[in-house]
Amino acid sequence: MMNTPHPRPKIAVIGAGWAGLSAAVTLARHADVTLFEAGRQAGGRARTLAGNTDGFGFLDNGQHILLGAYRGVLRLMKTIGSDPRAAFLRVPLHWHIHGGLQFRALPLPAPLHILGGVLLARRAPTAFKAKLLADMSDLQKSARLGQPDTTVAQWLKQRNVPRAAVMQFWQPLVWGALNTPLETASLRVLCNVLSDGVLTKKSGSDYLLPKQDLGAIVAEPALAELQRLGADIRLETRVCRLNTLPDGKVLVNGEPFDAAVPATAPYHAAALLPEGTPEHVQTAYQNLRYHAITTVYLRYAEPVRLPAPLTGLADGTVQWLLCRGRLGLPENEVSAVISVSDRVGAFANRAWADKVHADLKRILPHLGEPEAVRVITEKRATTAADAPPPDLSWLHRHRIFPAGDYLHPDYPATLEAAVQSGFAAAEACLQSLNDAV
Repeated sequence: MMNTPHPRPKIAVIGAGWAGLSAAVTLARHADVTLFEAGRQAGGRARTLAGNTDGFGFLDNGQHILLGAYRGVLRLMKTIGSDPRAAFLRVPLHWHIHGGLQFRALPLPAPLHILGGVLLARRAPTAFKAKLLADMSDLQKSARLGQPDTTVAQWLKQRNVPRAAVMQFWQPLVWGALNTPLETASLRVLCNVLSDGVLTKKSGSDYLLPKQDLGAIVAEPALAELQRLGADIRLETRVCRLNTLPDGKVLVNGEPFDAAVPATAPYHAAALLPEGTPEHVQTAYQNLRYHAITTVYLRYAEPVRLPAPLTGLADGTVQWLLCRGRLGLPENEVSAVISVSDRVGAFANRAWADKVHADLKRILPHLGEPEAVRVITEKRATTAADAPPPDLSWLHRHRIFPAGDYLHPDYPATLEAAVQSGFAAAEACLQSLNDAV
């Protein structure tokens, strides 16, 4: 007798951010995928702004800065046919704090490329550099030994790290990588970011600065690949609470699926949890805390030439400034990133722009007034990197496989964490369905 081929499973992916797109692209090769997205466009919290851009080059909903260590993002791009060379300006790490610590990665194997760069750092006394290297070495040791977690602030205090080093290195690093205050940021997560990325492989510390809008880099080619694979894409379709059936199916807006991958922001994912979800899972979602990121785009009458690809300020409103001319955009445009901006203050857009312009004037004192500004604040840009993610085992048993940057067990809420989470959710989903056959 001939074996009847087992029908392809039918899987719902809810949310077309980078986690959902990663999951959907992975699943669509093995299953009939339906992708639900409440908005008009894909991309989630890493999307291109549609409509009026006030005369700027492309505008994303924030100035995203990626790293060469983002292996998951690069794997996704390869899968969907997006060329990293066209998408990003790759720049070796250049740490430049205005009036403070300045060093470049050296052409040496990791981690010597960073350690050697710090040894040759400008504007830093020998004792400052020696202490910074000793603290970086201690951090690597902590990662290898798996010591109990603590906050970055507590670790800095235990190590007697001088305030200058905190302001010129540790705080900009933690705010930029974890978007979490030092007082609550997990030292374990910081260790993972450094040991898995910038200190492991020289190319991992490279900046990947988007030369194209985020839609062109991931969202649009991912949707095109899903269409090619026959996925059913339903934009502007909001999903209500999921329901589980006795036969193991999951109801999504009343339609039965063999499994579901909720890949929305956590505050939306909590509303999708089905009846009967254990209280500890619901509580974990409710207890997640968030921090904002504000991006300010400014356009001037004259070209703006900053001293480094990313120019930082240790004591300003802005943490990092990027001259968009380096990305092939107009040379008179600048983007400014303010991480943990909810801790900086609650300002009107004009006030944010004035503060950023004042910071720019400290570096370029002859700069005239901006001709145009655009301020974008994502109030819940990331979850705080201060607690383990929710336990998903009960949901997995009911064929619900959440994905999202907030669920990565080791990394902070970044685009890389989102993509890796999407891959992991898809693989867990397929494995569960295969086991059930």
